[in-house]
Amino acid sequence: MKIKKLVVDSLQEAVEEVRNLYGPDATILSTRIIKKRLIPFLPFISRSQLEVTIGIPDTEDFSNHLKSQESVYEEINKLKESLKEVVELVKKQKAESPEETKPIESEYSLRALNLMNKLINKGVARDVAKAIIDAGCGYDYELKRLDLKGETYESLKMGLESTLNLVRDFESSLEDFKIIALVGPTGVGKTTTVAKLAYYIKELGKKVGVITIDSYRVGAVQQLKTFISIMELPFRTADTPQRLRECIGELSSMDVVLVDTGGRSHYDDIKVKELVPFFNKLPALEIYFTVSANMDERVMAEALERFSVLPIKGLIFTKMDETLYHGYVLNLAYRTKLPILCWTTGQRVPKDLVMANYEHLTKLFLKVEE
Repeated sequence: MKIKKLVVDSLQEAVEEVRNLYGPDATILSTRIIKKRLIPFLPFISRSQLEVTIGIPDTEDFSNHLKSQESVYEEINKLKESLKEVVELVKKQKAESPEETKPIESEYSLRALNLMNKLINKGVARDVAKAIIDAGCGYDYELKRLDLKGETYESLKMGLESTLNLVRDFESSLEDFKIIALVGPTGVGKTTTVAKLAYYIKELGKKVGVITIDSYRVGAVQQLKTFISIMELPFRTADTPQRLRECIGELSSMDVVLVDTGGRSHYDDIKVKELVPFFNKLPALEIYFTVSANMDERVMAEALERFSVLPIKGLIFTKMDETLYHGYVLNLAYRTKLPILCWTTGQRVPKDLVMANYEHLTKLFLKVEE
């Protein structure tokens, strides 16, 4: 309730004034007679008047106001809870990966930091980049920091050689009979990679035969058959494990037998496990997990985990030309310790195949971005 005061000449006037000014809900709380000077500087000339105290009820809707206030408080509490969750998440991340949040600027020279940032910008994980740079650095007593052992190219190449496995003796390993199979998710380019490898091995002076066990994609089988026919190499198709062994027997005079497999979704465990009987107890077998370099790193890792029901020998990366983030390739190879056999840089057959080497890999990461 609000309190107001009026000065009037009579109670009747007070009632009328209150009703006119404040409505019928206003009430007169009290009255008193006061003396009011007619002339301010002459105290003896005055007259009596009535001072009326009025009570005016509030007209605001307190229930709605209270509800709106409660709504505001509810939103504030929700925000506080959300912020609390964010803070807890940040704390958890810091606790789980202190190395990733620890400042490292004071540990390295400016050259080393620049190279590390270049790797990270290409998709190399922070811990992997640190391992590569550490391997390419030595302690500079003058700078009192780790510095590159040589020029940027030599230091990066040295770091990659120390931390990354590549298949280095592939050519010499072909002296004995070998079966090489490519497995991996759908659409990564296994078929064209088999054709490229067949040409590469043939150019080494080795006798090569090709078998496909992809009985689902008729077009892909015909495409591979066409490539192999142009290269004048023997080609077989096997749709069962028994038939695969028969085909290998027919090609036993070859130095290398390449086996192409149909793509399997790595989310379909049954389809992936269908490959196990084909390769069970095959002699001189090497299975390479083939994956596209433009895939997300997590998808690569998930796919490799599913295909690990097979004895994976190493890695092949395709479509290196279709991504700028080649660091995902390094991350997978570094974490699995599996050696890289080769990678492809385009769709042309038999071209666009690079057998894994540190020189090419170093240049790939030091290439000036357009």
